[in-house]
Amino acid sequence: MELRTLQYFLTVAQELNITHAARKLNISQPPLSRQLAQLEAELGVSLFIRGKRKIQLTEEGKYLAQQAEHILNMANHTTQQLTQMGEQTVKGFLSIDVTETCSASILPDIIPIFQKRYPLISYDIWCGNSNDICQRLEQGIAEIGFIREPFNSSNFEAVSLKKETWIAVVSKDHPLAAQTTIQLHELCEEPLFIPSRQPLQSEIHNWFLEISKPCHVLCLYNQIASIIPLIISNMGIAISPVSVKRYTDNGKLAYLNIIAPEHISFLSMIRKRHHVLPTNAEVFWNFVLEQNL
Repeated sequence: MELRTLQYFLTVAQELNITHAARKLNISQPPLSRQLAQLEAELGVSLFIRGKRKIQLTEEGKYLAQQAEHILNMANHTTQQLTQMGEQTVKGFLSIDVTETCSASILPDIIPIFQKRYPLISYDIWCGNSNDICQRLEQGIAEIGFIREPFNSSNFEAVSLKKETWIAVVSKDHPLAAQTTIQLHELCEEPLFIPSRQPLQSEIHNWFLEISKPCHVLCLYNQIASIIPLIISNMGIAISPVSVKRYTDNGKLAYLNIIAPEHISFLSMIRKRHHVLPTNAEVFWNFVLEQNL
């Protein structure tokens, strides 16, 4: 299976029309049709349901389209990185994966300074949860990740960068909004929004067990931006790292430090273990290590 054939297939999958795809690829329609037929024969599956004017993807076709996009992106990324390594210059796209709150907590303190020192660098920043980021680093899609502990570190080289407290986020209209602190036991009966990632769920439940009381979880979230409108509408209280304050609207929200007991989480920079980083990523990794976050 050649990369060129995958590009042909992916273009047809996106256009869902052989004529339009051939025009986009700047080739005639018969050779394109032959390439697709040969690909189906090679794989032993039907990739398309062919209609008179439009085609549709089979389930196998949908899967291959997903994988083809990943393979072609990886091939392009590899070519770019090898070119940069050969030139020994610090430039090109730097792939960074980051969680939502780690982005707010870490990147503003690093990227502006790094950009002044290395102005030829551009950035490909992808946001997801820690599990997704670990998977993408293992697959070689990204080079460096910033995630929140805990995580399975067996496949990664990790550096702990900073720590954060967890806070309660409430609507300005909530009865607790006038407070600046809240004791953990005061949250036990409140409808809570907590992170969906299992290790963080466990941490929060264990936190409440420290005071021998369960918590009432109304909602799990993987990106806090998705539930902030619900908090503003006074549906409940979000438990979140304090860095949420850096990118939410304090005109509509109040932030309460949770005490008695306080809870700390740690933020780490990670890379795949035994993985050779491209020049720009290696320079970035070492730059972050030099910073006093």
